[in-house]
Amino acid sequence: MTRNRYLALLWLFFSLTSYAFPQGARKDRDALAAFQEALKLEGFDVTLGSAGPLNLAAMWCAYYPGLSSAVFSNYEPYVELLVPKSAGNEEQIREFKLKPDEAIVIIGLTPPPIKYFGFQPFLASKVYPDGRRWPIHATLGDAVNNLTVRTGGPTPFNSQVALIFTPDRGTDARIRAALQSAGYPETIVNTVVFPASMLNLGDGDSADDLRIALRNGPVWQKPSDGDAYVSNPPLTILRVTPIASADPDPFPAPPLRVRGTGQTEMDLMNRLGELRAGIIEANPGLNATDIPSQPYWYEGYDYIQRVVEPDGDSRDAFFLTAGWVPKYGSSDLKYKFTLADGEFLMIYGANHAATGKATYMSLNVYASEEADLSIGNLIDDQLQGTATRYLPSGDPAADLMYAYKVSRSCGQHELQCLQLSAPKGCTRLTVDASTVLGLVFRMFAEPGTKVGPAMPEVLYDRIIKFSPQR
Repeated sequence: MTRNRYLALLWLFFSLTSYAFPQGARKDRDALAAFQEALKLEGFDVTLGSAGPLNLAAMWCAYYPGLSSAVFSNYEPYVELLVPKSAGNEEQIREFKLKPDEAIVIIGLTPPPIKYFGFQPFLASKVYPDGRRWPIHATLGDAVNNLTVRTGGPTPFNSQVALIFTPDRGTDARIRAALQSAGYPETIVNTVVFPASMLNLGDGDSADDLRIALRNGPVWQKPSDGDAYVSNPPLTILRVTPIASADPDPFPAPPLRVRGTGQTEMDLMNRLGELRAGIIEANPGLNATDIPSQPYWYEGYDYIQRVVEPDGDSRDAFFLTAGWVPKYGSSDLKYKFTLADGEFLMIYGANHAATGKATYMSLNVYASEEADLSIGNLIDDQLQGTATRYLPSGDPAADLMYAYKVSRSCGQHELQCLQLSAPKGCTRLTVDASTVLGLVFRMFAEPGTKVGPAMPEVLYDRIIKFSPQR
């Protein structure tokens, strides 16, 4: 898409959106230009970054150089945020260093309606006291998500937003003043702290690498809107660098949103046993093997202290893994399994969105040994009512639980069966009886706390593998 065509489409969008500020593409461009000019008057250098689509799964399928797996991503594309390497250096990089008085500023529109999005700061790699650099890719505190973001609209979606990622209070104050002088209201400004007290800031070899990610849930309310947003993200990324250094005024490490409400899903634990019994009764003459799940990707600060690479945790979520996911905790060889002809899984548990412990939940099944590639996924909307046939008639717990079949060969009329297959167009992978499987359950953003649910309040999802008797 040419720049002129992109700007024309952006003008059309703003002209039809009464809540965006400033209204109209021309005013938006003028405000952005005025902001950059105000930053220069404040004594900053300003270098532009970029945003664009990132689909690790499609890249792996296309033999993208240097990409050995799909990294347990969703198959749907994400928005990648690229930062200039340094002041005046327009090389676009995903992982960047930051001086104690610098900032990364993002201005534009939040995503269109979706169950979850979050702008998340990460520590990508860290130089520890022994002088060695370790890859970490762990969260640095809380994300700005759709439950917490400050925007210029009546909803968190498709709304004007400004985000300042910085370690320094003085820099933050000066950028806020520049935004205000350019006409941006204070109500859209969000500050995300890179905590200087736990980072090696600077631009030298011993400085830590940072990253900013925009996470989005797997299903857009209107897929065409999501596709348009990801394909041409309406976001401007600026690296803001003081020309003259001032005395540092670092933010303290910010408080974390507290996980947990005290309300658990444990009232359903015995019902989980009844649900299991109903599933087995509905599949007579088959061998049943239970496959446990276990938690992972919980708290970034924990991983940073233990020098463990979680490869992208989130405080906005609680995760479970099962099957063969050795990189993320599921490494017991006795649960390394495939699905031969005639074999299938039954996955069951609490629908964590229905119980109120999550804004949304999802399940991905991955080809975990060959590709870490998603070959089937479900979200909570698809799970509603699926436990009814396995529990006593009229059992109110049925509305809070689910049971779903996973197979390589779902029957033509099986409505509650997830068919495993390589993504459309991915000829690099064939899903067959030798495909080793791993499962990841994701529970995002408990409404009551606006952060991921607490581990002890969640009833773990379970799996049964059914096999023909030999």
